[in-house]
Amino acid sequence: MSEERFDRLDSQLAQVIDSIATMQQNMTAMQQNMTAMQQNMTVMQQNMATKQDLAAVEQKVSGIEQKVSALENNIDAAREDINAVRRRVESNEGTLIVAIREGFRSQEDAINDLNYDLSVNERKTRRLTRRVTRLERQNLDD
Repeated sequence: MSEERFDRLDSQLAQVIDSIATMQQNMTAMQQNMTAMQQNMTVMQQNMATKQDLAAVEQKVSGIEQKVSALENNIDAAREDINAVRRRVESNEGTLIVAIREGFRSQEDAINDLNYDLSVNERKTRRLTRRVTRLERQNLDD
């Protein structure tokens, strides 16, 4: 695996992890907003004085309940998105591990090939050295 591809995968992983953190912060903010809305509903119920106010408050509460329901749907969708992102991250991690292992295997194979070639060359060099020595002796004898 090339260094460039490794850097690209590393960059993508960093972006995915950053987006997960952002999604979690958004979920926390939505939950805080939901809690605040529920507290506001409680305060409004305590402050009701007349039937007219009660009807208006009931309409507002109904609207708030709809918004809370939509917010819960959004939270569920965000959880699904986070799970999908988590699966992608795990898949990318697996891909990286396999790519790294394959990179090391190819390096080991290359080293083994070089070692074999080196031993063959050493054997040939020894044979040539012996031949040269023999030829020099023959020359000296003549």
